[in-house]
Amino acid sequence: SIALMIFFNLTSGVVLVYFSELSTSLNLYEIHKQFGVFILLLAFIRLFWRISHRYPKLSELPLSEAILANFGVLLMYALMFAIPISGIYFTQSYSHDVHILNFKLFQIISPQPWAVSLQFLFLHKYLAILLAALVAGHTLAALKHHYLDRIDILRRMLPNLKRQKK
Repeated sequence: SIALMIFFNLTSGVVLVYFSELSTSLNLYEIHKQFGVFILLLAFIRLFWRISHRYPKLSELPLSEAILANFGVLLMYALMFAIPISGIYFTQSYSHDVHILNFKLFQIISPQPWAVSLQFLFLHKYLAILLAALVAGHTLAALKHHYLDRIDILRRMLPNLKRQKK
């Protein structure tokens, strides 16, 4: 699932930053880049699916919480595009290629001075931190609604769970 790929890439990003020797020996940088491109491709498919299929309204939630939930989902979708794109821009602006399954991704941006590349890296890093915080908040809210408010939202988010009968 795309969520597991995002979790892997957030985790591998932390390893790339704080454990550079380990990440070099595992060729983690290349794996991280390829997963990022896959996430971007899957985000397009997921967005198409989301637009073409209707989702039930969050009628069980107070209006303010429903608005926050919808905004959070919208922001997560935006980040599923912005993070991989900023990573591609960083990599290519730093004169490196991005490959997916041994195919070189077409050049989006020409090599740039290090100061420009650094801005893309900064954007990539802090958008990823924002996504991690958003996912944590979204998860905590879902658990709160499920266990404290007794609203069956968690089962709606995880379709393999059986719905509770009222």
